[in-house]
Amino acid sequence: TPTRKNIVSALYREPSDSAFAADWSQTKNRGFYTAGSTEEVVQPKNSIKACVHEAQTVVGETGVRLRLLEPAKTPQRTIPKGTIITANAKFQNGRLQLKVTSVELEGNIIPVDITIYDLDGQQGLYVPYSPEMNALTEMAGNMSQTGGTSVMLTQNAGQQVAADLSRGVVQGISGYFAKKVRTPKVTLKAGYQVFLVSKK
Repeated sequence: TPTRKNIVSALYREPSDSAFAADWSQTKNRGFYTAGSTEEVVQPKNSIKACVHEAQTVVGETGVRLRLLEPAKTPQRTIPKGTIITANAKFQNGRLQLKVTSVELEGNIIPVDITIYDLDGQQGLYVPYSPEMNALTEMAGNMSQTGGTSVMLTQNAGQQVAADLSRGVVQGISGYFAKKVRTPKVTLKAGYQVFLVSKK
């Protein structure tokens, strides 16, 4: 009877595609680790970088134009880097709160719910607080409110009407001044970086 010889080879043989894919999906030590090191797990980002598009002064509740510094994804679309979006501004708790409710992209309005965070990780932009400045604006506002409220005693009706009219003008001007003085105002520099965080 003839003898069969088994051929044994130490040469590398390419695995089949299915064997390679099954082997690759297994958890293995594919990197180099030194003693005491731990594997870092990469967390997905929950924020998008943006910046103030141009220097602008925010007075009361106005819009603030922001420019995306990286692309943002919505469930339906990807908003490209460089897109200009407008956030609604509101002064609250010593910070300038900014919120984006919609984005225009290629003629389509996309509803969003995005809140702006400052680089300190807190919601809204930090607005420097000056007790002296706030005290001065309160004093000026109160002085303008009390101006023109005195009662005039006159001798005839014509003088009384003239006094009432002049008092009305003074009160109107002082009321306007009080509102103007008490309205918070902040100037944002172009390029100031912020984070956009979506609630969805």
